[in-house]
Amino acid sequence: MNDISNKACVLKLNSVWQIVGYGIIADAVVDLVAGESVKALDIQYDMDENGEPDFNKTTAMIPIDWENWIKLPIRSWDLVIHSSRLTIRVPTITIAKNFHRMPMKMWKGKPSKDAIYIRDSGRCQYTNKPLNKNIATVDHIIPKSKGGSDDWTNLALTSKELNSKKGNALNSEIGLKLIRTPTIPKPIPVSQLIKEIRHPDWKNFIQ
Repeated sequence: MNDISNKACVLKLNSVWQIVGYGIIADAVVDLVAGESVKALDIQYDMDENGEPDFNKTTAMIPIDWENWIKLPIRSWDLVIHSSRLTIRVPTITIAKNFHRMPMKMWKGKPSKDAIYIRDSGRCQYTNKPLNKNIATVDHIIPKSKGGSDDWTNLALTSKELNSKKGNALNSEIGLKLIRTPTIPKPIPVSQLIKEIRHPDWKNFIQ
């Protein structure tokens, strides 16, 4: 299998076609080869006048087992993997036929920047302005130098610029006020954490 096998572009669905995660191509192939409990989704599209697929117009989504998957034709837009004998279309969406649950994200331990970004909906907790991840940072409401901790209730999303201006001061010392009290978030379905579309086929499940 070629180097593309480590590309994380395979969306995982449960038995009722709900998103439960994503993974790398190599693992998806292993799951498909292992038996009939996992199938790959053959997604077909309308073609435009130039013979190119319109990824906004799906015409069919067909679950296929590995034995038949390796017989599918390679289309011009498909990612492919190679074995010693075969060139195979990359499965971009798999369905676990016997898995019916929806995994939940449990917020445990020290929160990461990404976790704070998700909890605070990508908005500065002082100005309510939306923040790109590149300019976002995490503020210790009570600075660590003054005894502040690294837990959910003492961390808030803000911009690097504002955080730099605040320095080691308390909010009350420089007139900052939080727009909401930071809390530990409630568990949420893992599907809500998957927002990035890593392959056009994913658009059928991620809006």
